[in-house]
Amino acid sequence: MEKAINPDNEGVGTAQNPEVRSAQGGDQRLFRNDAEIYQFVKTHLRVSLVCDLLDSIGYRNRAMHHRVRPILPDARNCGFVGRARTLRWAAWTDYVEENLHRGGVDAIDTLNLNDVVVIAGDPRGSCAMWGEVLTTIAVQNGAVGCVCDGAIRDAAAIIEMGFPVYCAAVRPLDSMGRSRVIAWDVPVECGEVLVHYGDLVFADFDGIVSVPQEVEHFVLRAALDRIQAENDIREQSRDDKSLGQALGRYRIM
Repeated sequence: MEKAINPDNEGVGTAQNPEVRSAQGGDQRLFRNDAEIYQFVKTHLRVSLVCDLLDSIGYRNRAMHHRVRPILPDARNCGFVGRARTLRWAAWTDYVEENLHRGGVDAIDTLNLNDVVVIAGDPRGSCAMWGEVLTTIAVQNGAVGCVCDGAIRDAAAIIEMGFPVYCAAVRPLDSMGRSRVIAWDVPVECGEVLVHYGDLVFADFDGIVSVPQEVEHFVLRAALDRIQAENDIREQSRDDKSLGQALGRYRIM
């Protein structure tokens, strides 16, 4: 059974907010395609800012748990942005030689350009749910990152490949006879956030945020407005006596 994350609080007020309704249903497209969205997010946004914008419309639990951290060592180049492709793992103790890793490989074979693998099922890290083989397939198919709320292995090889992976642990145990993929492209709870297939997933050194598709347009529109306001603040602060006056003028902190 799916478990909603804070169903009593998440998204409260969005239906009554005409600005959100307008952004969701507006005819004017902010970007022509996903490639433009990804470029804008990577160039101009931070995960913390996206979280702030989601907070402002009642989506206050969209940042994944801080146990899920990047393995790439460069804080400026450890993240990604793309569309969620979800994998659900579960304990599986049967050992069948001819079917080893079949579910995981079948799922990863369906990846496309700019996909982000989102893995849920074993936050305790009883075995590795991601490793070098799956990374190699993901890279070949054009995926841009992986979020694993559990353990991975082959970390050194993945780092050498430069593929961005966020995980809760590193552990050498294979999933064989311990766990397996039971479904993909279904809603999953990863890092204590409910993620759906196709959600916008953005990661940097601060962490990972998942933007629900129903409010993505509003968040991007608000981000554009925020960037313009911050640019105006830089100009206005030259004339105001204090930064506080400039921030107050545009209601930004």
